[in-house]
Amino acid sequence: MKNSILALCAFLIPFLSGAQNFAKYENMKEVDAVVITSKMFKLLTKIDLNADDPETQQYIDLIENLQEIRVFTSKQEGVRKQMASDVQSFLKNGTMEELMRVSSDGKNVKFYYKPGRNDDYVSQLFMFMEGQDEKTPVSVILNITGDINLSQVSKLAQDFKIPGGEELENIETN
Repeated sequence: MKNSILALCAFLIPFLSGAQNFAKYENMKEVDAVVITSKMFKLLTKIDLNADDPETQQYIDLIENLQEIRVFTSKQEGVRKQMASDVQSFLKNGTMEELMRVSSDGKNVKFYYKPGRNDDYVSQLFMFMEGQDEKTPVSVILNITGDINLSQVSKLAQDFKIPGGEELENIETN
């Protein structure tokens, strides 16, 4: 029994440490952090919107099924290097699959995902962007968890003005 528990802990540590690597950025003064929880998404669905409009209903369906969005942005060189290292470790130890890479306008954006209930949905969408923002080097980590409809997630990224989010318009798992 003791060996089973130790084996389970050894298996889970890489996944837990990956999540912890990103949580540390929340309180760094060199990092702009946005964390939106499922509670906020539930509040947004209670706003009096015109649910008869199909686009509005799709938006409500999307945010209703999100668990969390985390966005960490930094322009400080040391933090940017640490972010790149943490992302590399996270991807090496995790179960994420590459979805798409884009190199454009001085930005390198990479998307990864965990499969969801079918080909149109993912359970986790992860983005790492390195590049220039108004001639200043910048790195961005975006992590979205929940029941994510890929055809609708670009609208959410645009609404929250997430750097690199415009690239989400072109993603598909197929």
